[in-house]
Amino acid sequence: MKPGKLYIKIFISFAIVLIIAEIGIFGLFVFTVGRSARSRIERYVNAQSAVVRQYVETAIRSEPHVGPSESRSLRRLIHDLGNIYQAKVWLTGTDGNSIIQSFEGSIPEDTSKFRQKHPRKPTANGPYHTIKRGFVHYIRMPVEFQKGEKGSIHLLFENAKNDHLEGLFALGLLSIGLVIALLVVPVSRRITNPLNRLRDSALRIADGDLTHRARVKSRDEIGEVGRAFNHMAAHLEQMIRGGRELTANISHELRSPLTRIRIAEELIRERLDRDELQSVEPHLDDIREDIEELDRLVGQVLVLSKMDLREAGLNLEPFDTTGLLGELLERLRLSIGRKALRVQTHFVCDSPVLGNREALRTALSNILDNAVKFTPERGRVEIETSSEEDGVRISVTNTFAALSTDDLARLFDPFYRAKPTQAGGSGLGLAITKKIIERHGGEIEAANTPEGLKILIHIPSRPPE
Repeated sequence: MKPGKLYIKIFISFAIVLIIAEIGIFGLFVFTVGRSARSRIERYVNAQSAVVRQYVETAIRSEPHVGPSESRSLRRLIHDLGNIYQAKVWLTGTDGNSIIQSFEGSIPEDTSKFRQKHPRKPTANGPYHTIKRGFVHYIRMPVEFQKGEKGSIHLLFENAKNDHLEGLFALGLLSIGLVIALLVVPVSRRITNPLNRLRDSALRIADGDLTHRARVKSRDEIGEVGRAFNHMAAHLEQMIRGGRELTANISHELRSPLTRIRIAEELIRERLDRDELQSVEPHLDDIREDIEELDRLVGQVLVLSKMDLREAGLNLEPFDTTGLLGELLERLRLSIGRKALRVQTHFVCDSPVLGNREALRTALSNILDNAVKFTPERGRVEIETSSEEDGVRISVTNTFAALSTDDLARLFDPFYRAKPTQAGGSGLGLAITKKIIERHGGEIEAANTPEGLKILIHIPSRPPE
C-alpha cells in the first residue's frame, strides 16, 4: 500500500528530530564522558609505562655483565610485560634497531609516522615521551644499558582500555534510532488511519449518504475532530432535510391561494361573458386578499432564510422590553375586546436589553398575535416579565388545550401547526421568532401548564459576539 503524504511528513519530521537529538547526545557524551575517559586512560597508560620502565631498569641492573640481547631474564620480562599489559613492548639500541621485542614480526612501521604527525611531549613523571592518537598511545622512554650504552623502551598500546568507547556509544545510538524509526510506522498509522476514515466518510456524505457518520473511538484531538465532523454532518442532514420540507411546505402553502385565484379568474371571465359586471367585484376582492396572503408568505420565507443564512445584521440599541410589550398589547386591543379576553400583566423588569428593536418587536408580536388568535372567546392571556442577572425573562400563557410531546417539540418548526387548532396561519411566525431570539443569544421553549400553553423566553442583556 502506497504511504500517504501525511505519513511521509510525520516520518521525515520525526527522523530529522531524532537525528538532531542523537547528534546532541553524542556531542554531550564526547565532551563529558569521552573526555573523562581519555583522561583516565592516559593516566592509566602513563602509570603502566612507568612500571614497565622500572621493571626493565631493574632487570638490566641485576645482570651488569650481560648484554640486553643475551639476557634471558630481560627477554622473558619483555614478553611477560607485553602479555600483561596487552601492548607491544620492545627495546632498541643506539642505532634504533630492535634488540628484544614481545611480539613476532617487525617493528610497527606507523610509529615513525606517528611520531612525525604528533610532537613529543615530556611527561611530569619522568624523562619519557607520550604520543597519543585518540585511544592509541605510543610511548618512548630512554634507558641506559651496560657500559653506558643508550637505548630506548617502546610501548604501543593499540587496544587501550575502552579504546572503542565513543564508537560503541555511536553504534548504540544508531541502533536505538533505527528501532525507534521502525516504531514510527505503527504510531503514524494510528494518526493517519482515523484521518483516512474521516476522508472516506466525507466522500460518502458528499455522494448523498446523509445518514452516514464517521466511527470515532479515540478521546484525543483526532477524536474531537471526528465528533465535530459528525456534529456538522448531523446539522447538514437536518438543514438539507429541513430545506426539502420547507420547499414542500412552501409549495403546498402557495398552491391554495393560487388555486383560489385561478377559480376567481374563471368566475370573473364567466361574469364578463354575461355582462354581469356588478358580481365581479367580490371576486376581485378575493384575488386581492389571496395576493396579499402570498406576499406575506413570501416575505416570511425570505425573513426565515435570511435568519438561517445569518444575512440579517443586528443593529444593537438599548430598549425597554416592558414598554415594547405595552405597545404591542395596545395594538391588539381591538382583537382582545372582540373576543372578550381577560389579559393580565405582571411586569417586574427594569433592566434594559441591548438588541435589535425591530427584530425583537417582530418576535414578541408573533408570540402575542398567536396568544390572542388561538385563545378561545372569554379566555385568559397572562404576560409576565422579570429581571435576571444575565438578562430578561418573559412568559406568555394563554388558555389552550394541552399539546402532545411531539407538538411541543415541533411547535417552532417552519409550517408546523398544532393539531388541536383549526385557526389559519402560515406556520412561520414561531419559527421566525425562534430564529430572532437565538440570534440574540436567547432561548425560547413551550410547556403545558394548568393555566394553558406557556411560552418562555430568555433574552440576554447583550447578544454574544
